[in-house]
Amino acid sequence: MTARGFYLLLFGSLMLFTALSVGSSGAFLLGAAALFCGALSLLCVCLAAFSCRVEQSVEGGQAARGGACRFHLRVRFGLPAVIAPIALKIELPGGRQSDFWLSTRLFGTTESENEFACPHVGVFPVGVSQLTISDCFGLFAFRRSMRGAPQNVAVLPNPVQTAPLPVSPGEGENSSAQRALSDHSIPEDIRAWQDGDELKRVHWKLSARRQSLMVHTYETPQRPDALILLDIAQPSGAARSALIDALTEGCAGTIESLLQAGRMTRLPLELSGQGELAGQGMESFDAMRRALAAAGYNRQDDFARVLLLASPRMRRTGSVAVFSTRLTPAIADAALALSRMGARMRYTLVTAGETTEEQDKLLNLLRVSGVETLHVKAG
Repeated sequence: MTARGFYLLLFGSLMLFTALSVGSSGAFLLGAAALFCGALSLLCVCLAAFSCRVEQSVEGGQAARGGACRFHLRVRFGLPAVIAPIALKIELPGGRQSDFWLSTRLFGTTESENEFACPHVGVFPVGVSQLTISDCFGLFAFRRSMRGAPQNVAVLPNPVQTAPLPVSPGEGENSSAQRALSDHSIPEDIRAWQDGDELKRVHWKLSARRQSLMVHTYETPQRPDALILLDIAQPSGAARSALIDALTEGCAGTIESLLQAGRMTRLPLELSGQGELAGQGMESFDAMRRALAAAGYNRQDDFARVLLLASPRMRRTGSVAVFSTRLTPAIADAALALSRMGARMRYTLVTAGETTEEQDKLLNLLRVSGVETLHVKAG
């Protein structure tokens, strides 16, 4: 019951009491009309509340940041009731909420279709979380929370074009092939001599029999892995959403360039409960983009420890890309320790503004130690 409904019922009761006390027919009519209006309004609200059926869906279940998701809503009343437009509380992409009013039909189904902007990367519930049904006079209101959580929508990062991730010397395709060629313990085949072949690869006995130079060929090992280390800790400051956008879009751009080049790319996200994602072609890109959006970015882990835990992976890793919104002396030491294991590293620092004096010194330390550094300003 609203305040207006309370005062209406109070007025009707006083009019009836006055009519019974002094025998006034006018007061009786006013009191009866007020109570009848209140009873009719209550009946309409109750009928509408208990016969209301709401169906909602989000087309596709995902959208790119900066795009829009299409929301479908269907409202049907099993019994006819005259009510005011329904007030809907709707969860929007980006963690926002908004109130909408929907005018419904007395009979049949009312359908509504809307497009909601997707300004930030993440996974967000989208849909009606609460509806309020009230009568035309505003005397009674019935609030009802929707059963079940609204449908989640994944807002995917747009990949930012980045330079190719460098490969460690001695771990690239050409150099690793040459190391394998110099390993005469695993010959694969024999072929005729070609300009540029090394003399130590010559099969002398077979060459003497055939009266022409024949050389060993050896199995070429697979390209080394590219490892993506993403800091999923909760960014500090008011620009949290902008930091996550810049972090994930830079990461998505690096992953896209690696997959387009056919590099085996690994994205460990065990801390977010998604396990490790790996792929060597663009067919894996959509899954990795969804994983970036669903990472949560609410952990409190020590990123330096996360970097050191990646040490066992360095045996098969030729390139490492690190993305973080933090850079401390401990994180810099861990990054240097990884880079000394042979892999080429790129450290991308994402901040809301200019870097601090300490961050500048640490970036310079990484740079002079052979680590490629990038600073990205969010926003």
